[in-house]
Amino acid sequence: MMAVKIVVVDSAQLPSGAEFPPLEANKYGWEEYPSLTAEELLDRCWRAEIIVLLSSHINVDRAMMEKMPRLQLVITVGDAAAQLDQVAARDQGVELLAFSDALGSDVAAAQDLCNRITQAIDYYLRSIDGRGGLR
Repeated sequence: MMAVKIVVVDSAQLPSGAEFPPLEANKYGWEEYPSLTAEELLDRCWRAEIIVLLSSHINVDRAMMEKMPRLQLVITVGDAAAQLDQVAARDQGVELLAFSDALGSDVAAAQDLCNRITQAIDYYLRSIDGRGGLR
C-alpha cells in the first residue's frame, strides 16, 4: 500500500488530553491542525486521501472537493456533515462516515471518539488494500 495522507481539521475541538492513537497501517502521514479556514483547508488537504472534520465551521462544497483529487474518505463529527456537499462527494466517489457524537469537554468521551475514528480509518485502509489500494 502506498502512503496515505490523513488530515484532521480543527483538532482544537478536542478537549485537552484526548488524542488520536497511532494507526495500524505502516505507511501514512497524519496531520492535525487546531483550526483552518476554507483556504487553508485546501492548501493542507489537496493531496489528502482522508480528511476528518471535527467542526462545522467550514462548508466543504463541490468546488472545494474538485480541488482535492485524491480524496477518498471524509469523516465528520457532530453536525459537520451538514456542511459537506454529500451529493458532490458521492459524484466524486468519496466515501462518507459520520460520527454523530458532538465533541464536548468530557475527555473520556472524546478519547473514545478518537479511538473509534482511528479504528474506522484502519478498517477502511484494510478494506481498500484488499481491493487494490487507493486510486
